[in-house]
Amino acid sequence: MFKISFKKTLIYILIIILALIIAYFSYTWGKQIFPFSESKYQAVQLISGDIYYGKLRTFPCCKISEAYIIQTNKPQKEGETATTQLVPLSSLFFAPENTMHFSKNQLLWWTNLGNDSQVLKVIREMKNK
Repeated sequence: MFKISFKKTLIYILIIILALIIAYFSYTWGKQIFPFSESKYQAVQLISGDIYYGKLRTFPCCKISEAYIIQTNKPQKEGETATTQLVPLSSLFFAPENTMHFSKNQLLWWTNLGNDSQVLKVIREMKNK
């Protein structure tokens, strides 16, 4: 009876180890493909209407890291035009971290930024400085 119990225990341990190996490789492989890769940036609109740019993750919670927003500065004098610039979330006056967490039900839509995206070009320029 001991041999049967030992064999069952060994089989269960092997099954658990195999399941952990499969889970690990699925996780690491899944990070590189659809929908969110470590190297891709996304545009994200929340139901508030705000649009953020950054690296979106939805597991285990929704968050945007390396977050940027478009900020429009009103003209100081009459005749001047408003200026628009992309700024990191961390540059806001209350100095938040550059990661934003939000509820999944606040997400209206998201899309990957293409390699020819003007926003992505500005982000790359800012990171290279």
